[in-house]
Amino acid sequence: TLGSSISMMGVIMLLFIIWEALSAQRQVLATNSMNTSIEWYQKTPPTEHCYSELPLMIKF
Repeated sequence: TLGSSISMMGVIMLLFIIWEALSAQRQVLATNSMNTSIEWYQKTPPTEHCYSELPLMIKF
């Protein structure tokens, strides 16, 4: 039927996307541990009113 054909095409496309993502050797664009993010300097969970002034990030 038409519904099962559409579902099968969706599954095939999903499997192709997963296979292509795992087999391609691309460079990572972003990581979870970017040390320029101000969030990484804070304790988790942050304390209330932890800044005495607004933080300023500068690029070196």
